[in-house]
Amino acid sequence: MNTTANPRLTLAALTALYALNYMDRQVMAGVAETMKRDLALTDAQVGGLGTLFLLCVAGFALPAAVMLDRSGKKRGVSLMALVWSVATALTGTVSTFPLLAATRAAVGVGEAGFSSGGTAIVGASFATASRGRVLGIFNMAVPLGAALGTILSGAIVAKTGSWRTPFFIFAVPGLILALVLPLLGKEPPPAPPQPVGKALGRLLRVPSLRLTYVAFAMNVFVSSAVLQWLPAYFTRVYGLDAASAGKRAGLILLCALIGAPLGGFLGDRLLRITPRGRPLSCALTSVIAAICLTVGLLTGPSSLSIAGFVGYGVFTVAYLAPGSAITQDVSPLELRATAWGACVLSMYLLGGAYSPAIVGKLSDALGGDVGKAMLVAPVAGLLSAALFVLASRTYAADREAIDATLNT
Repeated sequence: MNTTANPRLTLAALTALYALNYMDRQVMAGVAETMKRDLALTDAQVGGLGTLFLLCVAGFALPAAVMLDRSGKKRGVSLMALVWSVATALTGTVSTFPLLAATRAAVGVGEAGFSSGGTAIVGASFATASRGRVLGIFNMAVPLGAALGTILSGAIVAKTGSWRTPFFIFAVPGLILALVLPLLGKEPPPAPPQPVGKALGRLLRVPSLRLTYVAFAMNVFVSSAVLQWLPAYFTRVYGLDAASAGKRAGLILLCALIGAPLGGFLGDRLLRITPRGRPLSCALTSVIAAICLTVGLLTGPSSLSIAGFVGYGVFTVAYLAPGSAITQDVSPLELRATAWGACVLSMYLLGGAYSPAIVGKLSDALGGDVGKAMLVAPVAGLLSAALFVLASRTYAADREAIDATLNT
């Protein structure tokens, strides 16, 4: 179903904005060590900033998604991009921990509904059979933005000597794209509003969707910990400076550019083999990512450690395209932004929001051994795989029920 006048152009603009979304959130990890020294912060405070940001994303994800379903997705997404870009720029102006926390919270509020709106727009713009592949392209923005944010922020700090400059630079393209997006064709009028409780009730009655939400939470627990602490791991375990640590972490995250489309392709391919294909592909890649991350953390510094991290980089986001396709496949058309918003709420509130702070506190308790502290992450990845397997049991029936309503 094509619901936009220029689906490919809209896909390109949304993918670019999604990359900037992750650049603006990942810049904090790239400047963390320099900022920590300048503002005299602890690991727990740095990790707490990450958790605060993710809690704001979680807390506002569902209200933002409901707003998008009711009032129009493109305009709402554009407004959110303006908010997070301005807040990113303001982060570079603060000098105290409370103000730093306030600006990062504002970035989280701005970013809260973007993935809901973007996923719903992209998912509704292309046919079901190709939805996984297209969402794979869209989700390539996650590793691309995370890697660019890590690499460029570290390089900018090394060049300028200031951790503040990357925040100013990263804000500019977001402001520009936010103004361009509403001009890229029209979208159909929004569906009549439903009470939030009724909408959530409809979604949570779908068994595969409930399990997918919790599975996402476990995988985001993993990725949030790695995004926040991998540069610090390379600084402490490999003895690299901030720029080199950021570059190495960013290059590993760039490996996910392979994994994002690979996951979409694998999910669509397995769907043609078995009706349980999409959730089973999520389970498979989650197991591989957890194993690779464990190898990377336990064997550093070494070539085997780097190989493990590269494997993790490839497979860490491979579940995203088929997983997000599941949320669109089994939810009513008029609730698809809300379906993804509920997923974002779940992924952070049920797990992902806490892992930066948990790893930070464990690291402080272990005398700064962030590598050992990060070993809590792969366990969550294995739990995610188990939940996706359970979701596969009812996915086909849930999808057929939605397809039947669309064909009547």
